[in-house]
Amino acid sequence: MRILTLISRCPWPLTDGAGIRDFSLLREAAKRHDVFLLCFLFRPSDRDYFCHLRPYCKEIVGIDLVRPRPTMLARAARNVFKTRPFITEEYRRKDMAMTLSRMVTERNIDVIHAHFLHMSQYHPFRGRAAFVHDAHNLEHVLWRRMAQTARNPLIRLFAKSQCPKLIRLQQEVGLRSEKCVTLSDEDRTEYRRICPEADVATVPNGADVAYWRPSPNSSEGRSILYFGNLGWAPQADAARYFHDAILPAIWERMPDAKLYIVGQNPPEFIQRLRGERVIVTGFVPDMRDYLGRATVVVMPLRIGAGTKHRVLQALAMQKALVCTSVAAEGIDLMHGETALITDQPQDFASHTLKLLQDPDLRAKLGTRGRKLILDRYDWRNIYDRLEETFQEAHRRRNGHAARNGVCLR
Repeated sequence: MRILTLISRCPWPLTDGAGIRDFSLLREAAKRHDVFLLCFLFRPSDRDYFCHLRPYCKEIVGIDLVRPRPTMLARAARNVFKTRPFITEEYRRKDMAMTLSRMVTERNIDVIHAHFLHMSQYHPFRGRAAFVHDAHNLEHVLWRRMAQTARNPLIRLFAKSQCPKLIRLQQEVGLRSEKCVTLSDEDRTEYRRICPEADVATVPNGADVAYWRPSPNSSEGRSILYFGNLGWAPQADAARYFHDAILPAIWERMPDAKLYIVGQNPPEFIQRLRGERVIVTGFVPDMRDYLGRATVVVMPLRIGAGTKHRVLQALAMQKALVCTSVAAEGIDLMHGETALITDQPQDFASHTLKLLQDPDLRAKLGTRGRKLILDRYDWRNIYDRLEETFQEAHRRRNGHAARNGVCLR
């Protein structure tokens, strides 16, 4: 088939979870189909990354997206009076709609694989192609959790105002797509709750098991690692939450324990946590170096939806993991077998201390975690589920066209 991947930003470099999923599924699809890529570009220099994508794409089209940050607060304030969600309004562009419509016609596209609600709002311009909405996150779940945890009352109010708008748009997209994709069975159940008519499949996130593999180097004693894209508010919140609510209890019993907070774009409040026992690195070229040295990996997420790439990467590297239920969502983790899972700060601290002190438990969790990834979360196996989704969407679109007397080719 001819597959058009529609995404909100250039998927290279692989520095955030969305880009990892976008690229990994595109790469696997290219082994079986002709793949075309249409995306927004946040900077003109993003075109320099196309060389990394051309081996997988028949054609790459990038459209410059200007999002002036100084006016973002004003745009957010105006959105209170609009019916469309703020995060999707930012990506509504006439030139994207026209380009999508043209590419579908001129390239004889069979299936559009649209990532996030940001891009699935372009479903009216799919022409004769089948449309697959890849939700990544269920946005109303993400924003509802943000409303529950944000410190700033204005942010809480704004996040709460977005939830009904996001539900309405997810319903609209669910009704208009041949297939919808969620990252977990829990998200699939929730999508069916808000839109019973939607045909929803589960296609989880995965890991590149050849890249994320156990490190031969020994770990640094009593070191705790939290890593992620710290420019993303839910991940920065997790770092602050661990530092403020969990780490003091660890230091009471193990004062020489070190916390590494690793990842790009740490906000100012994270940078201020730097000290002798807290290392904030910012961007690092190879996260495997820090994962390899970590004694314990923590994922104390309170806000989020879908499945978390960082959890899968830590497990693939055979690391002992402590995480919240939000971080564990959509992954077949078992407490005490493949990870330690809790939402209580004191228990989180106790679990982390136990792993710092117990090499046998670390080894057990690490070995079983790696096996879980190999068995169930290798991208190559996960793509098979998406392939079934593409084929079913294509058959359904062709069947609809035939019933209406339309020839698609």
